[in-house]
Amino acid sequence: QTPPNWSPTISFLFLFVDSVAVSFPSAEEPGQPWPDRHPAAPVFPGARGPTVGRARAGRWDLSSGCRSAPDESCGKVAASPSHTGWSLGLTAPPFPGWCLPLLGQRYLDLLTTWYCSFRDCCPSGDCRISNNFTGLEWDLNVRLHGQHLVRQLVLSTVRGYLETPQPDKALALSFHGWSGTGKNFVARMLAENLYRDGLRSDCVRMFIATIHFPHSKYVDLYKEQLKGQIRETQQLCHQTLFIFDEAEKLHPGLLEVLGPHLERRAPEDDRAESPWTIFLFLSNLRGDIINEVVLKLLKDGWSREEITMEHLEPHLQAEIVETIDNGFGHSRLVRENLIDCFIPFLPLEYRHVRLCARDAFLSQELLYTEETLDEIAQMMVYVPKEEQLFSSQGCKSISQRINYFLS
Repeated sequence: QTPPNWSPTISFLFLFVDSVAVSFPSAEEPGQPWPDRHPAAPVFPGARGPTVGRARAGRWDLSSGCRSAPDESCGKVAASPSHTGWSLGLTAPPFPGWCLPLLGQRYLDLLTTWYCSFRDCCPSGDCRISNNFTGLEWDLNVRLHGQHLVRQLVLSTVRGYLETPQPDKALALSFHGWSGTGKNFVARMLAENLYRDGLRSDCVRMFIATIHFPHSKYVDLYKEQLKGQIRETQQLCHQTLFIFDEAEKLHPGLLEVLGPHLERRAPEDDRAESPWTIFLFLSNLRGDIINEVVLKLLKDGWSREEITMEHLEPHLQAEIVETIDNGFGHSRLVRENLIDCFIPFLPLEYRHVRLCARDAFLSQELLYTEETLDEIAQMMVYVPKEEQLFSSQGCKSISQRINYFLS
């Protein structure tokens, strides 16, 4: 904690550096940026501009000096009455081209680093939220195997949504595919990269249909409980994530509870809820249709990486709606197109299972050989019977098979 008698010192240092900014003319020609001036960027990684708290924005904007307008000259920034660099009441510089000198900028960077060494400094105003899109991209590219469509869709959709200043609805993504193809894996990646504490974060809630809502006769009770948990989580966090596993087994009444969050609302609608809310639905529903389409395309000479959403999405949505033995396909969310994106997880092949086995060995810091990876992959069952192309369990149970193999 900051010692109480240091507060005047900290305030004086901020005032001093800000006053230095108006005391020295630029070393460059008027209107030209400093040599090491950088484009606008958060002082700390993972920040999202629109979420910077108003109370902190003035302080941390000081540390960016003239960097807050990447395409404008220093003089233009200083002339703006709304520029937070002059938020302490100091007069804007009278001549264009005056800027925060390099020496003063570096002193301020050092001061910021020192201050944040013992205090939480989060541009979003909430240190539980990290929004590490670089880490998410790395995980999707390196740790996820055989899912090029998932890589493309998840990163672009989630990032685009969270970087929207004021979204008018929650984001709903529906993951579909066979067991073991990576649906839960990607959901965990999202939680780990968007939140400091991953699935254990106060901002994340995960529900498993058969565990949290097992009895249809108690659906009214479940609805009230679900409403309460969503409301409580949204009050705790301005960015929330809700994951529903085994979504095809959810009672339609429970899905209706989510409808109001997924409807577009007018800008003046100031309901007390998180500005950013993501709903993930994980389901094995119609994984067989995905497999049939992929198998046909491969037989027709397409490579796996050439398969696009145009090949799969029409079949997937049609089959989900026509399925009569589940509440998800006949819910209001699907009927009224409240799901933003249906994301197919393709069946995994032998080569992908080998990669999963390799990752499992590495995660346990165990030595392996190429022959060992082949032995593990050959322990899986492959379908269809004639082609034996797809692993019937994806990469599920790989770790258990390694333990069995080592024993």
